[in-house]
Amino acid sequence: MSARTPAILLAALLLPACIDVSLTATDKDEGEDPVETGLDDLGDPADTAADTNDGCADAEVPYDGVDNDCDTATPDDDLDGDGALFADDCDDADPARSPLLDELCDGVDNDCDGVVDGTNAVDTARWYPDGDGDGFGDPTAWVDACDAPFGHLSDATDCDDAAVSVNPLGTEVCNGADDDCDGATDEDACTLGYGGHRIDKAGDYYYALYNDDGFGILGSTDWFGSSDASSTPEGVTWNEDQSLLYYNDLGGNVWVQAEPFDATSTRVGTFAVGQVGGGVVFDGVFYTGDYAGGNIYAMDLSTGRTGLYASLGGTACKPYFGNSAMSIDTDGRVYAASSCGIVVYEPGTDAVMLNSYSGLISAVAMDATQNLYGLDYYGNIVEFDKTTGAELGHVTISPTPSVTWTLAVDGNGDFVVNYWGEQYIFSGVDGSVVERFDASAYYPGSSGYYWYVTF
Repeated sequence: MSARTPAILLAALLLPACIDVSLTATDKDEGEDPVETGLDDLGDPADTAADTNDGCADAEVPYDGVDNDCDTATPDDDLDGDGALFADDCDDADPARSPLLDELCDGVDNDCDGVVDGTNAVDTARWYPDGDGDGFGDPTAWVDACDAPFGHLSDATDCDDAAVSVNPLGTEVCNGADDDCDGATDEDACTLGYGGHRIDKAGDYYYALYNDDGFGILGSTDWFGSSDASSTPEGVTWNEDQSLLYYNDLGGNVWVQAEPFDATSTRVGTFAVGQVGGGVVFDGVFYTGDYAGGNIYAMDLSTGRTGLYASLGGTACKPYFGNSAMSIDTDGRVYAASSCGIVVYEPGTDAVMLNSYSGLISAVAMDATQNLYGLDYYGNIVEFDKTTGAELGHVTISPTPSVTWTLAVDGNGDFVVNYWGEQYIFSGVDGSVVERFDASAYYPGSSGYYWYVTF
């Protein structure tokens, strides 16, 4: 053995039993296995014992250009994985906010357009304006929004958003409008509503007249209901809902016409008593006056049967029974004009005098709210209390009626008074002339009587 042999042997004795030939220059912690085994084998302080993603960090480092956690669902520029890149995402930490999402009504800007709960939200509600403030919305206009705009409601059942009294809870009244928004107009409201001769239907005035050609009704068009000149009209009136027109003649016959008017009337029945005067309709019954006896007779319009309704009894003054010389109220009381005042007939009882009036009341009428009016020979239209007969006020009209005339109240509260061959509309406030009509304008060149009768 040479002199160097002891040194080599000594070095061999100092080496470990085996050498790990897998160690490379990439090992950051000499003496550790470069394959992750649950320890920090790679020397990466971001790795932990729970890391099963060899060589990857547990969390993404925001926007460093590297997918640190090796998770394709959260690349470096889409940390919340909602599919929107950081440059476009308004909140890259919340996957419920992305320009790729729909806007919802949840108090969050879901679609990143800068508007919270905008009108483009997919779950908006429809809101309807309530212009008249009655608590019901106008179905003809709306706004789609998450919350109700000012003055808007979810309800859409108002049929007139400019009238506070018109809505599904409104009360139907006889005014030509659908007050309760049920699709029907004046249903039941006009039944027993007017007690007397009604006019101004749907904005048109209707008149009855006769001449040597017969009896006619004038509305928007001419109509001859009878070709018999002797069938002089005494009573002309609508039924309660103004769908049927009834009239009677001096022979006691009651006729009916339905619009559109034509040349044929249907006879309902005949009163076989005295001189039959004008009539009014109440709850399917036609009432007329017997001028000779001063009694009221009734005809069932469904059967044509007639009978005594109320008698004159001991009343001294015999009522008139011209076309508008009687009215009836919703309680079935008939009010008749007489030379002594107004006579009242109660169903099944004798007549009594409502009042004593020296002006010779020749016509009576009621308006839509059952107020009672009478016209005297001096040209005064007087309002009377229906219970006591007290005078509540009056207006004076000119010219003063001097022959046969009739009285009615229109939908504006104005008075319509008819003379031979002409008609005046007088203001209900002061009696001034509102309008005048001349019969010759309707039947030019025709001879005979022109007796306008309003209803």
